[in-house]
Amino acid sequence: MFGLFGNRKEREARQLNRDAPNIVEHTYQSFRPELISEVAQMTSEHIKRAHETYGVSEIDLKRAHVDYKALHLEAQRRRDQVALSAMTLTIIYLRAEISGASAQPACEAINEFIREWAHAAREPDDSENQSEIPNDQ
Repeated sequence: MFGLFGNRKEREARQLNRDAPNIVEHTYQSFRPELISEVAQMTSEHIKRAHETYGVSEIDLKRAHVDYKALHLEAQRRRDQVALSAMTLTIIYLRAEISGASAQPACEAINEFIREWAHAAREPDDSENQSEIPNDQ
């Protein structure tokens, strides 16, 4: 009877593998580039914080998931769309780690988003560099 609907972890992994790129795409469509980089940086920081604070075993990730769901709800209440997107990506990442290797594409999609955008918040603008160049003439 339980085999009729398939393996729960496999279903969840497929869902996470669909959700991660969809949330990343939604972020691209909803925010300006500086806010996209803020989402990426915030997501990266929260994933690192979850691993450092809770650990990386399955039970540790489940505890982190519960706490991040509360932070997600708080971002919803504040109507903070940047934090909401970052919390959503963090939760997907944690759930994908819990699901295992079959959800690795979800983690990769989020890691690629972070690699692409997190550095943008730390790199100075060309206009900022031009204002600091002394005029020797």
